[in-house]
Amino acid sequence: MTNSTKRITAIIIFYIIAIGLRYYITEFNPAFFINSNLYLKVLLQGVGPLLGGLFVIKFLKRPSELNLFGIGFLKTLLAISVPIILFSLVGILNTGRPYVNAPKYIAIILVYALFEEYGWRNYLQSELSGLNKIIKYLIITILWFIWHLNFELSIGNLIFFAILFAGSFGIGYVADKTKSLMFVALFHAFFNISQNELLNGIELNQKLIIIAISITSAIFIMKYDTKNKKESIADNK
Repeated sequence: MTNSTKRITAIIIFYIIAIGLRYYITEFNPAFFINSNLYLKVLLQGVGPLLGGLFVIKFLKRPSELNLFGIGFLKTLLAISVPIILFSLVGILNTGRPYVNAPKYIAIILVYALFEEYGWRNYLQSELSGLNKIIKYLIITILWFIWHLNFELSIGNLIFFAILFAGSFGIGYVADKTKSLMFVALFHAFFNISQNELLNGIELNQKLIIIAISITSAIFIMKYDTKNKKESIADNK
């Protein structure tokens, strides 16, 4: 079997698992899903790319270029702490008390994003790494879009496709620069935070301000890490 055949076969198997589980859980509504609490329901919707990626990486020995804390545990923790702290403090503006559920909600959203990104970036982007960037990100976007089971021809879905395409470039860039699964999941989570019902108690403008600050902080940490690595390489020459 040629490498191209192995690659195509692995992608097909990965995608069948990813979209098959997504369809089964969201469309068939099995009893274990219906009876789950809200947090588990959120996580179960993203389990397909995780299990599909695990299968082809572990059993078919396909590539995966990311590790959990690619830029280091402390830098990753700092980047994650920014939105948690800000969302906790915004409760003081609304109620006079910290938003004590913020850490739990953000953790759920982040883990969900981690499930997805294990498949989309850790596996699929690694598998397609030899392709032209536009073709690579277009393939990822098409598969990612269909995985959401959005088949209605509408302006809303066209905008969503464009968002996913931009996200494939943006999150893909973060994956290439940091090699960090957690950092990639964090950038995915920034978008989900603005949409997720777990944080509906916070006004949208407050969410967007916090997300903007968090993204800026994460980019600064990422750039700082890249700069330090370049200086370290230069010093060792």
